[in-house]
Amino acid sequence: MGKKEDNSEKRLFIAIDIPGFIKDNIYSFAVGLWGEDRKIKLVPASNIHITLRFLGNTGIGRIVKIEKAISITADSFTGFKYEIEGRVDAFPNLCNSRVAFLKIGNGGEKISEIYNALGDNLSRIKIRKEKRKYFPHITIARIKDKKNIEEITGKNLMKPQGILKCLDITLFESRLKPYGAEYIVINKFILKQ
Repeated sequence: MGKKEDNSEKRLFIAIDIPGFIKDNIYSFAVGLWGEDRKIKLVPASNIHITLRFLGNTGIGRIVKIEKAISITADSFTGFKYEIEGRVDAFPNLCNSRVAFLKIGNGGEKISEIYNALGDNLSRIKIRKEKRKYFPHITIARIKDKKNIEEITGKNLMKPQGILKCLDITLFESRLKPYGAEYIVINKFILKQ
C-alpha cells in the first residue's frame, strides 16, 4: 500500500475574486511586459485576485469557525465598486523589486475596511492580526532576483478596466502542484445588497 495522504490541513487564504475577463486582461498585460523574462514568474490568469488574508496551513476542524468569521464580516458590508490602477508598482520598491502588482484605486479604502473587520473577527477565533500595514493590490508577478523594473513599468500602463463590483468575499484553498499553485473555491460569502 502507498503512503496515505494527510488531509487534516488545507492551505487557505481569503480574497476578493475578480471577473475572469479582467484576470485575462491583467495576465495579457503582464505577458506584454515580461513574457520573455525567465527570472520573472507571472501569476497565471486563473490565480489573479485581491488577497485579504493568507492563513496558510490550517486544520480542517477550524474551517467552520473561519467561515463564520468571514460570514460576520461579509454581513457588515454592502457591495461596492472599485477600480484597478493601470500603473505597475512593486514591493519593496520599483528599483529593487521582488513582487510586481497593480494598485486598487477608487474603492481601495473600502477593501481596507473589510480587511480590518476581517482581522477583528478572525482574532476572536485566535487567528492573530497581521503586523504589517495592509495595502489593497493585485499581485501580477514574482521576481527571483531583485530587479529594477522602474523603466519598463514607467513606460507601460494597463488600459483602464472600468468600474468593477465587489459583491462577495471568497475563501480559497491553495493546492501546491508541480506546475504551481491551484486555487479552489471553498465558499463565497455575499456582501449585503
